Amino acid sequence: MGEESITLPEIIDALRKRWKIIVLTTLIITTFTIFVSLYLIKPKYEASTKVFVGKESSNNIQEYTSSDIQMYQQLLKTYSNVIMTKNFVESAIEGGNITSTKEEILSNLNVAPKTDTQILEIKYSSYDKAEAKQVAEELTNEFIIVSTKLIPNANVQIIEKASLPENPVSPNKILNISIGLLLGIITGLGVAIILDFKDTTFSYKEELEKEIKLPVLGVIPKFNGIRRR
Repeated sequence: MGEESITLPEIIDALRKRWKIIVLTTLIITTFTIFVSLYLIKPKYEASTKVFVGKESSNNIQEYTSSDIQMYQQLLKTYSNVIMTKNFVESAIEGGNITSTKEEILSNLNVAPKTDTQILEIKYSSYDKAEAKQVAEELTNEFIIVSTKLIPNANVQIIEKASLPENPVSPNKILNISIGLLLGIITGLGVAIILDFKDTTFSYKEELEKEIKLPVLGVIPKFNGIRRR
């Protein structure tokens, strides 16, 4: 083909001629993505607990002032940083039948206050669903002990216990397959266009006429050989 600028009709024609490559590339990449998501990526499970932090239990909610609420919300940020320390994690898992190291636990631990509340959420993810639940529980129990030492008159209560996770949080199979399908289509389109515009032969006489700007007087037909009797 020539070295003129590529037009949209030429691109469409290239895709039409090489649709098999597009389909094949899409199928290969999508199938590979499905295989990886189902069989190669190990599923990960997440367990979480929620803890309320406020005034000592003898006080009721009506006695909270706006400054009290702001104070406890700020306190939750401090507590989050306390939990995300090696010493805290080491103390929490000490004596428990937990195989993960404190470094591994910290890398899979997420602690954050719920926005505009006095609730702290502790999340832990693991390839072992039982360990995910156990670590979340151990960290929460240790947090209650430590928090009462830091602020003796605080009211710290577990409002949602950790449960054994049933479904993995990763991999997201639907998302992965969707990305694989999209990537396959894009790759297929790209390969088809590149192959077509690197092809310097002329498949149709119209292509040759457009290139040389002269009419084609004759076309040599395909010759499949002489059939012998």
